Amino acid sequence: MSRGTPPLRHFGLAMLLGVAWSSPAFACDSGEQIRLADEQKSLAARNAWTGVERTYEALLATKCELRFEQHFLGAEAAKLLGKVYEQSTRLQTALAQAPAATDDAERSKDAIQASIDAIDQSYRKVEIVGDPRRRPVLSRPEMPFATDQRKAVEWAITVVSETGSFKGMLPLGAYVVGDVDFTVETGAEWQVVTVGKAKAPPKPPEGTDPTLVQTGGTQNQSFLRYASVVANIGPAFFSSPEPGKPFVFDDNDANSFQQFAPASVSLTGFAAQVGAELGLTYAEPALGLAATVGFQGGLGTNTFLLTNVALSGVARPGELRLALGPQFQITSGNGTGLAEWFDIGQVKENSRIGYKGVSWGPGVQGSVGYGLLDFNTLRGIVDLGGSWQTDGHRGFYTVGLRVGIVPTVPRFDEG
Repeated sequence: MSRGTPPLRHFGLAMLLGVAWSSPAFACDSGEQIRLADEQKSLAARNAWTGVERTYEALLATKCELRFEQHFLGAEAAKLLGKVYEQSTRLQTALAQAPAATDDAERSKDAIQASIDAIDQSYRKVEIVGDPRRRPVLSRPEMPFATDQRKAVEWAITVVSETGSFKGMLPLGAYVVGDVDFTVETGAEWQVVTVGKAKAPPKPPEGTDPTLVQTGGTQNQSFLRYASVVANIGPAFFSSPEPGKPFVFDDNDANSFQQFAPASVSLTGFAAQVGAELGLTYAEPALGLAATVGFQGGLGTNTFLLTNVALSGVARPGELRLALGPQFQITSGNGTGLAEWFDIGQVKENSRIGYKGVSWGPGVQGSVGYGLLDFNTLRGIVDLGGSWQTDGHRGFYTVGLRVGIVPTVPRFDEG
């Protein structure tokens, strides 16, 4: 087979690029952009700057070209959170889109340029390279007086404490990280500080408040990345199909009798769950464990109450929350209608015979959730969950759509 001519090859390449660009991976989600832009503006009006920051990052994920207002509010959020490097880059983007004339002096080209210049004069780009398994302690012996500079130092301290490293902007001045003293001075290039194995923090003198002692030592990384409550509630559906064949208490006992069992049961009701979630890994996606106690009730011709305890493995990629693990459940129920195969001495039709009993056994439960609301250390979430349990003879199934709260996973942008 002969090769295509160069023009044909170029045309084919262009077609492939065009198809790739038009695919969902590259497409702009304009509807989501409009929704997020309105949400960002609403959050800014309420001074909910953590939410403004989260919404700005979500806007970037839409792959749409953002407007001046969205970049400007993103810069304001970064400023108030202490993320000066992000503030500077967003201001530069906003400056390129700023209107030639505006009634708002803070949004004018001159004001934005002045803000960028002020950052360049008072801050420098700094990269601290440390070990996430033995995170260094970052401190500044003399904290700056300006509120925005203090926030920038506090943000860097938090990032180093959680990740072991930092890449952003720091105010000019003297710092200590691990066993390294360094001074941030004016300059256009990145100032890189590498932290080696540092000595353990010295013990404070007797009679000294340890919280007032600053140290350049290191701290062993806690095995917990985060820890907080998890709780949810919502409508749920319960089903327990009738076993396909009879079962007895003892197959080897001639006097044994069939264990009565209800016919197939399907009920709607509400489910609730409460417990704790612990984050165990610092690598993304965050992995952890959740221990919960759950309750579900279904009312109708039949009444069933389900109580379970569960230990689930949890994965937190982005705004998703995935949970799966074993459970032990106790199921109590009463109502009318026995299994078709129950036929020992009854005088009524099976559907008219009442029953009451308790069942228990192991099972498994899981859920898929998505974070929607920001409550600082907690995250509002909606999730779809389900479970299965068996008592050795019949299965018990649940599924429900719930709303609740889970811990916010601390994540940090480094540059």
